[in-house]
Amino acid sequence: MHIAFGTRVVDSEGNAVGTVRHVVLHPDTRQVDGLVVHQGVFKSREVVVPLVKVASADQPIRLALKAADLKSLPLFNPEHFRQMSDHWDMPVGFDERDLFMVGGGGWMEATLPFEPTSAVVSGTPAYVTDTDSPREPVEPDIAKGMAVYDSTGRRVGEVESVDMDQASGMITWIVVRRGHLFERDATIPASLIKSVTDRVTLSASAEAVKKLESV
Repeated sequence: MHIAFGTRVVDSEGNAVGTVRHVVLHPDTRQVDGLVVHQGVFKSREVVVPLVKVASADQPIRLALKAADLKSLPLFNPEHFRQMSDHWDMPVGFDERDLFMVGGGGWMEATLPFEPTSAVVSGTPAYVTDTDSPREPVEPDIAKGMAVYDSTGRRVGEVESVDMDQASGMITWIVVRRGHLFERDATIPASLIKSVTDRVTLSASAEAVKKLESV
């Protein structure tokens, strides 16, 4: 099994749900225990998907879940994980040490069961509007043909298509048309999009992005 940063992730029905941000290793066995899946640009979130919910590790990775089911998964909290120690051997088939986070070991079991109830039974309002909280950011409008620049200011191509998680309305990745610096269409994870104005600006160099061409 080889899972690289930026690998596309789809749900059980083949719908786009995100890209791989980290691979989670079990602290005792040092084996892959789950994946951190990133969704969104400005309205972003990262969820931890246990390995038992991964139906296939092919390209793209297919989950044994529907897109709406990702809401029930725990959010990735870096404070609950740590970087893989330098003295650990790299898992077979991997070559990116920064990809790994160590956690697992019962993080799913530690999630308390949640039993929904009605406002009538609980005696509380169905929802409360928080007027003091800042407005939730919205996803940017990225159109086909929009120019894409890397972090050094070089134009790397144009947007060919945009994929979204329909359940959350979050952008999962964009496809940049081949030409300029790419030999073929390149899939860019939403996590690498730094800003969107009249152009898309990435937070990585063209050289770093080229490594994703095979993902």
